[in-house]
Amino acid sequence: MRKWVVLSVALLCGVPVCAQIQRTYHYGVVPTENITTFEVNPSITVADDSAGVSVNQLTLKTYRVINERFNWGVEVPLARYESPEKSVNGLGDILANITWTLPAENLFGFGAKIEFFFPTATDKLLGTGQLQASPSAFVLLAFADGFYGAVGYKHYVSVVGDHARDDINIGRWRANIGYTSPNEWWVLTNLYYYVDYEHSGMAEFIPELEVGTLVNDGTAFYANASTHAGGNWHSKDWSFGVGFKLLYL
Repeated sequence: MRKWVVLSVALLCGVPVCAQIQRTYHYGVVPTENITTFEVNPSITVADDSAGVSVNQLTLKTYRVINERFNWGVEVPLARYESPEKSVNGLGDILANITWTLPAENLFGFGAKIEFFFPTATDKLLGTGQLQASPSAFVLLAFADGFYGAVGYKHYVSVVGDHARDDINIGRWRANIGYTSPNEWWVLTNLYYYVDYEHSGMAEFIPELEVGTLVNDGTAFYANASTHAGGNWHSKDWSFGVGFKLLYL
């Protein structure tokens, strides 16, 4: 009888230990996550595969926590445009933003962001020539066992810039469905729908798939791919990228 009592006590004492083993990881992919990160993201976007037009890009991204609700970020793209007629290397348009998030503590989460794209490109083929403002907002629904879904809208509008370049007035709807595993990996899909209000009737649907994993507690790796899947606006044939992300800096 005594040995069963001892065994029962040992099992009860071990419950907190097991609970500690079941960690909750942050991957920097759920829209309501607010953590400090640094990311290196090489990618290729093929605008016209048959014509040999593409852009290779290396984007350096940093996001820094201000407090539990706000963060700011900067993204610096280094790009190479290639076509049979011309190839150029240089800096693209730098992005800066501020984000507000409300985590999904009771099923729903929310967020809003304001982004600015600065016309810093060293060649007109690497940027828009316009200072852009891009406000956005989203709502997130958190399910059990690591599943979540989010819907959001972002608007891109040119504020000032080169009068010889096209004005920008674009809306983007995004549906995001993802899963973050307690076993240190994730998978998600983004469904993007773009509408060009500057050119009436132009729209494009682009689905994207991403998979990623933690290399260790503070380092993540991912790969994603997207393609033109519909619409009379054809901004690209396909794209592919990978990323290395440092967390909790």
